[in-house]
Amino acid sequence: MMRILVTLLLAAFHAIPSTWAISCTGCVDLDELSFQRTVERFPYSIVKFDIAFPYGDKHEAFAAFSKAAHKATKDLLVATVGIKDYGELENKALGDRYKVDDKNFPAIFIFKGNVEEYIQLPSHMDVTLDNLKAFVSSNSPLYIGRDGCIKEFNEALKNYANIPDAEQLQLIEKLQAKQEELTNPEDQQSAKAYLVYMHKIQELGYDFLEEETKRLLRLKAGKVSEAKKLELLRKLNILEAFRVHKVTKASSEKHEL
Repeated sequence: MMRILVTLLLAAFHAIPSTWAISCTGCVDLDELSFQRTVERFPYSIVKFDIAFPYGDKHEAFAAFSKAAHKATKDLLVATVGIKDYGELENKALGDRYKVDDKNFPAIFIFKGNVEEYIQLPSHMDVTLDNLKAFVSSNSPLYIGRDGCIKEFNEALKNYANIPDAEQLQLIEKLQAKQEELTNPEDQQSAKAYLVYMHKIQELGYDFLEEETKRLLRLKAGKVSEAKKLELLRKLNILEAFRVHKVTKASSEKHEL
């Protein structure tokens, strides 16, 4: 009886993780034979070394990053290497090559066009979606922004809330022209949101950003569809582009006629 119970437990242990492991949409599974040849086909690669059947928050964050990366660029390979510490010890030699600590999975690396030039995600950084985006952005020219964000708009809007009204209006005109050049429907929708918030901040000052953020968070916490939640999340991400460390410009004053 005990033998049957142990057999069933072992079967369940191996079956459940293998179901979870397929959730990394867009990730390419690499092994000792395919690793070098595949990595060298891309200008940049981000590779997660992990247990053979990964699961949990860190794996989910990497899977979410994979989806975001595929939307943002064709120049980044998103891949996984599953290391087994039993049986034939698949990919263990590959993990040893990069000094992967099998007691502290996962280990995540960026490779720059070859298998010899790489940077490992620092151990002090949690494996989260935003940290993975920051890791890639700080170690490559690739930009994988928050969902809904446009790199050119984000860069143009740094310190927007503090610049003079006349410059704000000039920037609105400039990005309005950029919006008209966009062909992707999602980018067009995002650009529209940027411009709406630019006008509001120009008219009402930085206080609008704080009030609108609170309003969107309240809506997102309510009973709304998944599609609506995604729309609200994108707007919240866009609002973050307007945030400044210190407000140096006085709030706009309303003058009654």
